[in-house]
Amino acid sequence: MATRVLPLYEVRGNARERGRQQGDAAREQVEASLAQYRELLPHATGLNWDEALVETRKFLPYGEVAFPGFVEELRGIAEGADISFLEVWALNCYEGLMQPEQAWGCTSVAVSGDLTGNGHVFLAHNEDWQSEDADHVYLVRSIPDEGPSFLAMTYGPLLANIGLNACGLAVAIDSVYPTDVRAGVPRILCARAILAARTIGEAIRACVPKSRAGGYNHLLADASGELYNVETSAATHEIEYGQSGWLAHSNHYLSPKMQALEEPGVYAGSNVRVNRARRLMAAQVGSVTVESLQTLLRDHVNWPDAICSHEDSGDPVHERTQTVASLVMDLTAQVMWAAPGPPCQNDFVPFPLLAGGPKAGAALCRKPTC
Repeated sequence: MATRVLPLYEVRGNARERGRQQGDAAREQVEASLAQYRELLPHATGLNWDEALVETRKFLPYGEVAFPGFVEELRGIAEGADISFLEVWALNCYEGLMQPEQAWGCTSVAVSGDLTGNGHVFLAHNEDWQSEDADHVYLVRSIPDEGPSFLAMTYGPLLANIGLNACGLAVAIDSVYPTDVRAGVPRILCARAILAARTIGEAIRACVPKSRAGGYNHLLADASGELYNVETSAATHEIEYGQSGWLAHSNHYLSPKMQALEEPGVYAGSNVRVNRARRLMAAQVGSVTVESLQTLLRDHVNWPDAICSHEDSGDPVHERTQTVASLVMDLTAQVMWAAPGPPCQNDFVPFPLLAGGPKAGAALCRKPTC
C-alpha cells in the first residue's frame, strides 16, 4: 500500500473566519482545482468560463436566503485563497451546469450497531469524481462558534459536505440525475446543512429546503442506528428507512416515484455497484467491521467501473473518473477512517472527529438535553 495520507485542516470561529482558514490552508488545492475547471468546464457544460460565472450568479440569491451562513463560509474561502468569490461560487454550483450525459459514480453503505461485530454504527462511502481532482481532496475539522463540530471531506474550494458531526450524525451523498433541475439553492449547500444538524429529523429536513436547484441522494445515519436514504430532486423527494438495519445507494434513483423524474440512461455501472454492495453487505450481516467495510470499498467486480473505481485512460480528459477518496465513518467512536483514492492503492488512516475523542465531541454538540 502507498503511504499517501489525506491532508487535514482544522478551522475555528464564525462562518467567514472558518472559510478564510480553509481557503488559506488549502490554497494549493484550491488554486489547482480552479485552474483545472477553467480548462474542463467548457467540455462538461457547453459554457466558457465567463459564461459559467454569469450562469451561476442565478443561484446566489437562493443560497443567500436559504443558507446565508454557508455563503459567508464560501466568501471566506475566496478571501483565504485570494481568489474571486464568484469563481468559488461557480465551482460550488458546478453540478447544476453539467450536461445530462456527465454521470458520476459513488457508492455508499450504512449499517446499524445491531448488525456489526462490535455494536458500532458505520457509514462508508467511495467518492468518485473527476480524476483530475484526486490531488485536490482534503479533510476539514471544523469547530464553529455555533452548532456542532464536524469532520468532513471536500476538495478544491468546495464546502465540506461528506462527514460526521459531534451530535452523532453522518452523511454521504450520491449524485443523481433528475429532469426538474432549475435555478435554486445549490445542492452542495443542502449537504453542508446536514453537518449542522443536531438530530436525524433536522438532517432530513436539511436535505429538502424550498427552491432547491436539484438533488442528491443523502444517506444519513445517527449513532443510535437510525438510517435513511433521502432521494431528492428540485421539486420532490422520497425517504427510505433502513428497516433491515443497513442501506446501500449509488447513482440512480431506487424509488419508482423518483425514477419517473430521472434523466434517460442506462446507469449500468450504478446498478452493478449498488447490487454488488448489497451482496457484500448481506454476506457479513452480524459481523460488519471497519476492516470489512474497507474491503467492500476496495471491491473490483465490474472493473474499471467497480465500487473501487479506476480511470480509463481512453476516455477524454473531462470524462475520466475514479474514486478520489474512500471513507469509513464510525459514528459510535466518532472516528473517520480515510484513504486517498483508489483505496486499493492506499491505506486507511483513522482521524478522530476531535483530538479529545468522543467525550470532547459530545461537549461540542450543543444538543438540547432533557
